[in-house]
Amino acid sequence: MKKLVRFTIIGLTLFALAGCNTNRDEAINNDDQTPAENVNYEPDNNQDRDANETDSESRLDVADDAADRIVQLDEVETANVIVTDDNAYVAVVLRDAANEEVTNEVEDKIAAEVKAEDSSIQNVYVSANPDFVDRIADYREKINAREPVKGLVEEFSGMVQNVFPDAH
Repeated sequence: MKKLVRFTIIGLTLFALAGCNTNRDEAINNDDQTPAENVNYEPDNNQDRDANETDSESRLDVADDAADRIVQLDEVETANVIVTDDNAYVAVVLRDAANEEVTNEVEDKIAAEVKAEDSSIQNVYVSANPDFVDRIADYREKINAREPVKGLVEEFSGMVQNVFPDAH
């Protein structure tokens, strides 16, 4: 009797295992239909990327020497320059105060002055928009007062993305 029970248990076990094995190939085929997906985990939220690529600049500096050079141009009344990594953001008040539009010619002159002052600058963004001029002046004061950079950098980056949406 014990032998019969053993054979029955062994037989049922083998039968069950054989039955499960027949679906194995189908399961493998199903796996092939779902391609692997790369998932990137970036705990620093891209904080170390290039300045305009996203998000936050790693440094904010006031470039008074560059601003002094820009003011020497005939078209410019006042200027403030903030440097972030390899980018410069220039807020200007033009001598023709009614004009908030910076021509390509004036923008090129300003960019040349900034790059002459700091050869590490790759991109120069210029605006005569009164709101931008006021905000850059405010950032200049905060940076010179050595306010904590973290919140200031994030705020500055958001403002830059709004004013220069095509900046990367």
